[in-house]
Amino acid sequence: MEKNFLGIDYGSKRIGLAVAGEKERIARSFKIIHKLSELDDIVPSKNICAFIMGLPLQPDGTEGDTAANARLFATRLQEKYALPIYWQDERKSSVAAENYLKDNLFMRQNKRKEILDAESARVILDRWLQNN
Repeated sequence: MEKNFLGIDYGSKRIGLAVAGEKERIARSFKIIHKLSELDDIVPSKNICAFIMGLPLQPDGTEGDTAANARLFATRLQEKYALPIYWQDERKSSVAAENYLKDNLFMRQNKRKEILDAESARVILDRWLQNN
């Protein structure tokens, strides 16, 4: 079974997930979860080999409270699953995801909101794949 990367768009209320194969390297939005324990089934069933975490930087590139919370979540991921964690600047990933859903899939705003975090995770993972 092919190993997969798990892209993560961390948020305090929702955590967007995306998956890409280590060989095929095509990111796909996967799902939205609400707590770390929901990954207990996903990590082994998707054969996850590494986490690609979105790093929510300020417009000037500095880290604020949201980045600190993402780093805390990543620490918990590392402690629980002992897999590598790679960081990807996530600035404007939600805007890119929103535009993609609106312009390419012609989704209405209420439908877009339901899957935006997973699509943002796809954007984060795709950006990382392009650079690594």
